[in-house]
Amino acid sequence: MPFIAITLETLLLGGNRLRAQEWQPAIAEHGQLSIIAGLPVAVVSGTAGEVGAAEGTLFRNRLKPLLGLMRIHPRLLLARPTARFQATVASISAEDRIRLSALGSTADISPDSLIEANALVDAQCSAVVSLAHGDEPLRVARNMDFFPAKALGPGTVLEVVRLTGCRPYAAITWPGSASVISGMNDAGVVACILLNAEGPELPGAEPVGLRLARILQHAPDVAAAVATFSATSVGSSHYVLFADAHTATVVWHDVDGVHCDDPTGLWLTATNGPRADHQPTDVRGMCLRNCVAGAQTTASETSAAWMRQVLTASYMPGINAQAMVFTPATRSLEMAVGTGLHPAAKSAWWHIDLAEVFADGDLSLVQVQTLAASVPLP
Repeated sequence: MPFIAITLETLLLGGNRLRAQEWQPAIAEHGQLSIIAGLPVAVVSGTAGEVGAAEGTLFRNRLKPLLGLMRIHPRLLLARPTARFQATVASISAEDRIRLSALGSTADISPDSLIEANALVDAQCSAVVSLAHGDEPLRVARNMDFFPAKALGPGTVLEVVRLTGCRPYAAITWPGSASVISGMNDAGVVACILLNAEGPELPGAEPVGLRLARILQHAPDVAAAVATFSATSVGSSHYVLFADAHTATVVWHDVDGVHCDDPTGLWLTATNGPRADHQPTDVRGMCLRNCVAGAQTTASETSAAWMRQVLTASYMPGINAQAMVFTPATRSLEMAVGTGLHPAAKSAWWHIDLAEVFADGDLSLVQVQTLAASVPLP
């Protein structure tokens, strides 16, 4: 009990410290951080070492409190001594280690601590994809629910990463993370992780978030993304949602191999619960299916505004740190952040066009438009 109390107290106090800090613009040799319409946006470019050093400079003031939260996360504390976790850490690629080591050295933080934090993936989530039809393009709406939202919401940064020889990609992320929990690349390939709450424990292997970062660095479409994800095992059985302008799928590793669920009609839904007949069967899955059933009767109810509304019906109270809607065809993103008391899905939104910054890497090309909060669905 004392251990639990200390852990919770540290989480809460660390969250307060992180939330109280204001984001500040910063410039590094290979990157820049700006606050655009209240949204922290960073662009980093170069080799893995140059990108990591830039991140260490841009995010220096926010790294230690956030890393402190991750280091005492109960799952990380319990996992660290296990052979499975050590195997997962050992499987992290040389390039990712170079990036994280440069980040740590620049910010005066232990690279080993950063590497361990990047091996922890545990996100509660829900998502729905509306396939392209009529004049409406394919869209992905997604809640990212994780504790403590009071720190992770205000600690969110939109980071565009331009590694030498790779596709540029954007991640809705946090300082110190080289992983992708939610992101999109210049080809319009979207990748999102959703915790498989009842999934089996797999042997230690590459962390799924780092696998997704590598996929976005190279994949031109969903087929290529699925092929790379499926080629070798990853360290968890979490669901991954891939989408591009034309199609989407949910894919995951299990003890008996790789599984894929394709859309049903015009829709694909995903949560953290079990899946049957290509759909989630838990309570939030049924909620999303009910929303979709109603939308099928009204074509206008698959607009970006309606997709934002869907997220107000499927978030997890108390931990809804981020909400987002991707439109792969236009390389655009809408996103919102929340706190423990105020969910992201019910907050004001930002609309960001990423096509130009993908092409040129110029942060001044990022256009951010503010949108009003959605009227909640029942």
